[in-house]
Amino acid sequence: YEVDRTLACVEGVILLVDASQGIQAQTIANAYKAIEKNLLIIPVINKIDLPNADVEKTKKQLVDFLGVKEEEIFAVSAKTGEGVKELLQ
Repeated sequence: YEVDRTLACVEGVILLVDASQGIQAQTIANAYKAIEKNLLIIPVINKIDLPNADVEKTKKQLVDFLGVKEEEIFAVSAKTGEGVKELLQ
């Protein structure tokens, strides 16, 4: 419910995917909601600093699911700050 209300107020979304878990069911459901509303989707892989992070696998999942190019996907670590500046620009 909260996601639906929020999506009604924005022009785009950051689709955040955990690099150690990949795309999860809730991510897919929320992405479809954003797609239905024709919102800009910015794909972001988070937690790239974790030892079990599989950034390449997660990138492939996003490419396959959203049809984006790899270079359109941001890779960030909220913990270390890596990639955050590029995302915010």
